[in-house]
Amino acid sequence: MSTPSEDPRLRFARTDPASQPGDPDLTATLPPTDPAATLHLPPSEGAEDETRFGPGVPGATGTADNRATGIWRGTVTPQVPSGVTARRPRPWWRRELRYLLVVIAVVVAVVLAVRSCTAAGGPLNVLDATVTAPEVGHCAKTVVVTGVLKTDGHAGTIDYRWRRSDGTASAVLHQEVGRNVTSSKVVLRWSFDGRGTMKATATLEVLSPDRLTASTSFTYAC
Repeated sequence: MSTPSEDPRLRFARTDPASQPGDPDLTATLPPTDPAATLHLPPSEGAEDETRFGPGVPGATGTADNRATGIWRGTVTPQVPSGVTARRPRPWWRRELRYLLVVIAVVVAVVLAVRSCTAAGGPLNVLDATVTAPEVGHCAKTVVVTGVLKTDGHAGTIDYRWRRSDGTASAVLHQEVGRNVTSSKVVLRWSFDGRGTMKATATLEVLSPDRLTASTSFTYAC
């Protein structure tokens, strides 16, 4: 059985085997330990808390702050409480449905506008032509012959000319017709001079877009 070791606080002895009887005593005796000399610090408030220094203080596991941080960082998957049905994301075609409807409405409007413009901008057609002469007075100097052209309401240009029974003809004339106009008037001013009697005939020839002919007759007397 081993002997308990001596308390090192009470004695320091020189153990040099070469010591002689006349050497001075190197034994040092320490006083017993005073319990009152020991300093005891009172426990600080919150001694159980853990204090760290560095990149952030970790929160307690399962706290709201820790879960929110984890969800924000993508390391924690949010859980849906019991009794609450998770909303499924809508299919892409449902999300884009209203935009698709707007596009369809715009396309339909453009098609209708193009058709309307095409119908309104079709070729001009001359449907009918008539010519009339006023009652001619005695020794009249000028007789105004009027021609009426019936059209289909499309815009365009009518090419025509007048022919007289005395063998003369006018140059090719042009009548501009506006959109939605269905009747246009053209005139011939026939001048007379001298004495005598003559039966005169004025003929209106429509050259384009359709070919039509209309005429009227009157008698000049002086």
